[in-house]
Amino acid sequence: MTFLYILLALVILLVMITVHEFGHYCAGKILGFKINEFAIGFGPKLYSRTKKDGEVFSVRALPLGGFCAFEGEDEDGKSNPQAMNNQPAWKRLIVLLSGVGFNFLFGVLTAAIYLMVSGYATVMVTQTINQQEIQTMGLQKNDIVVAVDGKTVEAYRNFSSLIADYKEGEEFVVTVNRGGEIVYITTKKQKFDAFYYVSYQDYLKGQLYTKTGEDVYAQITDEEYSKLLDDIVNQDTSSEAIDAVGKGSALTAVLEGYYYKLNDEYKPANSNEIITLLVSGNADQNIPASISYATAGVSMGIIQQNVGESYNFFEAVLKAWPFCFYLCGLILSALGGLFTGSTAVSELGGTITAISQMAEISSYGISYFLLLLPLIAMNLAVFNILPIPALDGARAVFVLIEIIFRKPVNRTVEAWIHTVGLFVILGFVIFLDVYHFFIASYFLRL
Repeated sequence: MTFLYILLALVILLVMITVHEFGHYCAGKILGFKINEFAIGFGPKLYSRTKKDGEVFSVRALPLGGFCAFEGEDEDGKSNPQAMNNQPAWKRLIVLLSGVGFNFLFGVLTAAIYLMVSGYATVMVTQTINQQEIQTMGLQKNDIVVAVDGKTVEAYRNFSSLIADYKEGEEFVVTVNRGGEIVYITTKKQKFDAFYYVSYQDYLKGQLYTKTGEDVYAQITDEEYSKLLDDIVNQDTSSEAIDAVGKGSALTAVLEGYYYKLNDEYKPANSNEIITLLVSGNADQNIPASISYATAGVSMGIIQQNVGESYNFFEAVLKAWPFCFYLCGLILSALGGLFTGSTAVSELGGTITAISQMAEISSYGISYFLLLLPLIAMNLAVFNILPIPALDGARAVFVLIEIIFRKPVNRTVEAWIHTVGLFVILGFVIFLDVYHFFIASYFLRL
């Protein structure tokens, strides 16, 4: 199975690079450039076909790249008027940037597919810290957050990021969906003491019974149910009792008189088993509820859980554009972190590392796989637009210099600059892979 995911990662990478080179190819054909060869992969040719005009299409042995070779790409003096450097500078600029453009468009397309399939997550209020104060502020249990100060919660803009910059006591408007009705609430962050709470408490419904086997939750109100769970936590909130759940007498006493069902048999709920089942969670029973701890600090004063929301086709296409710009921002931030120190070299990786990580992410499920596609597309777009020798961004800079000064940089000098840049990039990629797999792993073992 691991081999199949690695193969899938190779296919993804090859598709992304082919899309990039196809962008150069399409722009070149439309603008009248002579193309010598369009290749998928590097190394020895596995397949080759020559068209009547001499243009070669080939598939090569190493699926780690590809290229679109233009006539007269790095030299002057070509007699063919279709040669790249005989073409007007504006045409060359379009051809150079079209690869990045195709990567971005492919990212938008795959992002739209991802957003349609996976949607996005907003939050629903499940509990409150200080009920009296929170009611005054307007938030209620089961409120689903729609927007903050008019900015909607999106796949590229979550609730936490929307409220991150607000200080304690600074008011803002939260738009919520309350049972199908849109409600606007003016609220603020407050300072709260540390506390314990039962997370995902709704998963506990239907797990407590009377001695006769009747569902306890069916006989009590939501408020009584919440109070029962609060009592479970609040009877004994010492760290020792929480760390060794089920061993505190006060904790078990709360459930006195209740029963739980195990293998069609009702057992007293004051046993260690029910405490573990109801409070610590049980994956086999599909009960992820647990006692959680919230540290003291400034917050909204709510316990929340993610709620999935979906986009239709037209919404997904529209939202895919800002989503891709959001991904580009994350990538640029990470690259900038190399200079500020916020991004460690150990967090980067070369081609082998990238393939390994892509294979691992693909194995997590369809949503992760679909997210990987626009993420890789945006990575290629951002990386190739950087003004680093050998990359499209640097080649475009040389064309801009030619346009500004009306004279090109010596082609031989430019070619040498790009050649040196290519070797530096390849060396850095190899270094990252070696560092990631050998040096970093060595220090982690110390």
